[in-house]
Amino acid sequence: MAQRTRTSLRLRLLVATVALLALALAAAAMAFERVARSVVVDAVHSHLAARAKEVHEAVVRFQGERALTVRNWAEAEAMQMSLDTGDPKFAEDYLRRTIQDQGGAIGAAALLAPDGEIRAAVRAAPGAAPRGIGLGEMRGIVVDLPGLAHAGQGAAVTADVVPLARLLRGAPEGNALVLTAPVRDFAGDLCGYVVGAVTRDALARLLGEVSGRDGDYRPVVADAAGALTFSTPGIDAAALAPVLAVPAGTPGTLERLEPAGGDPALAVRTQAATAAPRWATLMLVPERVAYGKLTWLRVVLGLLYAGVLLAAAGAGVAAVRQASRPLVDVSASMARVSRGDLTARVHAEYRDELGDLVRSFNVMVEEVARSRDELQRTEALRREVQIAHQIQTAILPVSPAVPGYEVAARMKPADDVGGDLYDILAFEDGFWVLVGDVSGHGINSGLVMMMAQAAAYGAIAEDPRCSPRHVIAAVNRVVHENVRRRMGRDDYLTLMAARHLGDGRFVAAGAHQPIFVVRGPGAVEVVDSPGPWVGLTAGVPPGVTEYEFQVGPGELLCLVTDGMLEAPAAGGELFGEDRLAQVLGDLHGASAPQALGTVFSAVEAFAASQEDDMTTVVLRRKNDDR
Repeated sequence: MAQRTRTSLRLRLLVATVALLALALAAAAMAFERVARSVVVDAVHSHLAARAKEVHEAVVRFQGERALTVRNWAEAEAMQMSLDTGDPKFAEDYLRRTIQDQGGAIGAAALLAPDGEIRAAVRAAPGAAPRGIGLGEMRGIVVDLPGLAHAGQGAAVTADVVPLARLLRGAPEGNALVLTAPVRDFAGDLCGYVVGAVTRDALARLLGEVSGRDGDYRPVVADAAGALTFSTPGIDAAALAPVLAVPAGTPGTLERLEPAGGDPALAVRTQAATAAPRWATLMLVPERVAYGKLTWLRVVLGLLYAGVLLAAAGAGVAAVRQASRPLVDVSASMARVSRGDLTARVHAEYRDELGDLVRSFNVMVEEVARSRDELQRTEALRREVQIAHQIQTAILPVSPAVPGYEVAARMKPADDVGGDLYDILAFEDGFWVLVGDVSGHGINSGLVMMMAQAAAYGAIAEDPRCSPRHVIAAVNRVVHENVRRRMGRDDYLTLMAARHLGDGRFVAAGAHQPIFVVRGPGAVEVVDSPGPWVGLTAGVPPGVTEYEFQVGPGELLCLVTDGMLEAPAAGGELFGEDRLAQVLGDLHGASAPQALGTVFSAVEAFAASQEDDMTTVVLRRKNDDR
């Protein structure tokens, strides 16, 4: 047995040591990777932001340079001469010569009359041609460009994104950046416009030059309305659509994009430019490329992790062998305790943590022994309380019955033993009804209740025709002698003793809760029960008076203790006499058991908790008095 215990203990300690080390290494590896990932993310964020800013500035600068070119064209003397003479040759020759200087940045240019009619138009020639190509067939065509109105209102150069076909008929479909500058005469009056179209291919070549050979980082530039979107050469607008469909994030922050049908990517976007068409740049890189450097880190960490675990396992075996020896003594002692031997102790011959363990074990066994003794005493007390409860319930009338009446009664104690009492004592020529309530509740109140009930029964059994005042006096003598003088306690009780005189007449004495008599539907008479409390003084209590009340055929008599009337709701409101009278008013014609159940149900539904013993006695006078 000891060998098996030692083997099991060593194995568990070894497994626990290796498991804890594995958890620690795993946590360290996760923390390291998280830091590394954070560093990589910060680096990617910084690089993306810098590249996005670089591309954005290049596009804005490129547009500004082209705008300056178009403005210079508008100020050229050739434009004024063509507009003044009506001969397009001056403007066409000038534009054919200068458009090639843009290296394909401006794909087409035109001179317009104030009404938008094309006076001269050229397009850039392919390759290394020295001059552009004239477009004589475009002369006389009136074009409608949004920039004409703004240029005519004094703007130096306006920029708009419109379909290129609106300027040049037969041009391929697609939008272009159209720059418009006004042409003014020597007096400053508007006499025409010069427009230049920057195509999407020209803008894409610009991004290709700025991006260089770094193909993993891809710029995407778009105007504010998204009408003109371009990236590096070879990427069409359809390929950019899934990226642009992702909701835009905050400019300058690192975003994770998951375009439909594409791989996740990390991106940083710039703030839109202030000048039209308000270019905004999105620089993105595939997520697998950005996090590619983390792969080899995981491999290195995995190898290091396995090596440390192997070394730790070897060291753990040696340490566990030494540490498990004293623990076997504790294990053997615990086995004795589990079999019920609480005299088992471990000799305190160890120091440090093992010594603390031994001392704690010995203290634990002592506490267990003490707790077992306390539990046995508590169990004995519980059995005594149970016996007291059985005695109390046994002396209550089980099925009270008196001639001419239906009787129903119930007592619900707040504790195991209650302090309320009730009794129905039947004799040949009448019967007695007793209802009382001892101060407080619990075992002490239950003992006082049984004293009072025994004293009342003794007085009535000796002379069933005695007066209720005589019964109250007898109970007072017994309670005062036993409780006040012998037990030294200050318990008291309220008690009402009522004797049935016949024909529904009752004479009663003793102070208790009001008496409720249900005369008819909604008609409830409340009879006060005046008198002193019982047990406070020796002899006959001063102020004991007798009073009478009548119960007619079919009427209900209801007697309750304060636990019913003072049942509290959640807000502190008490059930009260008025609410009880309202409940009883609806019970005319009900049987005594039905009335008892209804009263208890109403009180229990109203009360948030039971604070005191609750007792109710209901008598219903039969119509035939039999």
